[in-house]
Amino acid sequence: MLRSIHHRGPDDSGRYEGEKFSLGHVRLSILDLSSLGHQPMQYEHLVMVYNGEVYNFEEIKEELLLHGYTFVSHSDSEVILKAYHKWGIKAVDRFIGMFAIAFYDTTAQRVTLVRDRVGVKPLYYYHDGKDFVFASELKTIMEYTGDLVISHDAMGEFFSFGYISSNLSIFEQCFKLPAGHYGVFDIDRATFEVHEYWSVIPFFRMAKFQKSEEELVDELEALLIDACRYRMVADVPVGVFLSGGVDSSLVAAILRKHHGDIHTFTIGFKEERYSEAAYARGVAEHIGTTHTERFLDASEAKEILDHFTDIYDEPFGDSSGIPTTLVSRVAKEAGVKVVLSADGGDEVFCGYERYWLGHKVGRVVLAMPYFIRKTLAWLMDRIGSQRASKLVRIRNFEHKYNQLSEMLRDESWQDVYQKMLRTFKGTETKELLGSDIRIEEKSFPVGEKEHPMQGMMLWDYHRYLTDDILVKVDRATMSVSIEGREPLLDHRIAEFMARVPFRLKYKDGTSKYLLRKVLERYIPKELIDRPKMGFAIPMEEWFGKDLRELFETNFTAQETVGGKLLNNSYIQNEYDKFKKGKLVNMNKLWLILVFQMWYRKYVR
Repeated sequence: MLRSIHHRGPDDSGRYEGEKFSLGHVRLSILDLSSLGHQPMQYEHLVMVYNGEVYNFEEIKEELLLHGYTFVSHSDSEVILKAYHKWGIKAVDRFIGMFAIAFYDTTAQRVTLVRDRVGVKPLYYYHDGKDFVFASELKTIMEYTGDLVISHDAMGEFFSFGYISSNLSIFEQCFKLPAGHYGVFDIDRATFEVHEYWSVIPFFRMAKFQKSEEELVDELEALLIDACRYRMVADVPVGVFLSGGVDSSLVAAILRKHHGDIHTFTIGFKEERYSEAAYARGVAEHIGTTHTERFLDASEAKEILDHFTDIYDEPFGDSSGIPTTLVSRVAKEAGVKVVLSADGGDEVFCGYERYWLGHKVGRVVLAMPYFIRKTLAWLMDRIGSQRASKLVRIRNFEHKYNQLSEMLRDESWQDVYQKMLRTFKGTETKELLGSDIRIEEKSFPVGEKEHPMQGMMLWDYHRYLTDDILVKVDRATMSVSIEGREPLLDHRIAEFMARVPFRLKYKDGTSKYLLRKVLERYIPKELIDRPKMGFAIPMEEWFGKDLRELFETNFTAQETVGGKLLNNSYIQNEYDKFKKGKLVNMNKLWLILVFQMWYRKYVR
């Protein structure tokens, strides 16, 4: 099991063997590089293994010293263990950081698992009613037991959204501990109970700030500076992933001004309409960083794809995992062991184009009387997307046609937003899998009370951010044994922004309004004002030519997953369109490809 996650901690490993429960750990040395940071770590009746960083450990240490505790190391691990000894689970309320922790109480015979507030660090567990196993990655649990059954619900989520959300995993008896939760396994009773210790939702229910715009910009800037300062705590070199967009430019600019010289890293593409390298270069030159850029082509993408299922050990459909893996390798080659990434800006500050687009569509759809919408949807079904596509030559027209047909039947903003996000629509999921899914995100109505776009942001904060974006960055960085840190996901920023009126998040058609006001204090507007690009790869260009063989290898009738899992005739029909040069939805083919590669490696 430890060998399977050696890449997450190649500097040291350790084991604690108990009568009823054993713990293992691999270490990536970031703080106190000496052997005093070795894990599993013991103190009296407690044994701990821990992955992550608690950045404010020095302040917690000072408090514990006043209570009579002594320390032999300079690591945050010892502070975390003794804080839990002093305050129990309430110690977590003091932590500023990212973490997956297991505390084994040898007296009470209980194991307590804790995951950080947003879910930066992964934590899987397996429970069959008797045995209990936890790990940082799913492949580690596979090393323990091969008796795992694929979850049909998880497959539905994967083909709908491209990722599998908490609390599910691709296997029925394996789960992810949700972000902001802790779980207690009672060894003698073999029971596991999960509890929430933090949520951003209560802060949305508080009164909004009655402050001037300038006051809010000042307070936000102070929080951002402090969040970045904490994430520079390390005894090893630190760098920054820079795209040249609002979020990463602000993180880099704050660090350059308040910390000093930093090393920034960017990935570009030779296909210019996908590449942000020139923008990142301009920002790096303006703020004066040591800058490294690398251009990703199809051949290097192919090499990464050959290892994609090693890195992402359950089906994962975010193709930007490919360039994220490469930029992690570039940082590793430069001698950096910690990198800061600017994820979370879109979900916290309102940055995705789909928010205002979804709002425009939703206002039109939901304003129509339901019987009219239902009639229109019925007519569209009678015509059919394939027949309609013969009359209209628009990219992904069938997909958009089915999307609109399903939206016309929706009765809520949450349903409309789900339809926008889905790669496989309801009818397509039924055809591929035999059934469809519908998800209720409890935070959506809380945000919707203020504005439908706020509901969309909370959906993404609790799902897309945790189970796609953070999975992508964690696995990519850890695959080359470097640590990714997320300053914009400091929980104090989320709590603050929950109380900021929505009109200061999206104002007069300007996204991330308040964040941009902070950025203007560091970087001229003309360097940043440009359309948002994201981190998409040139999928059609690559898979239509250089990477075409991947489809040929995985989409032949003998190679596709048959039987009860996927409808092979549907797959072959989509693949035939692709081979004949017809307009196809490449994202759907990509998800099928990823699932095929994963299935071949881990199941068949």
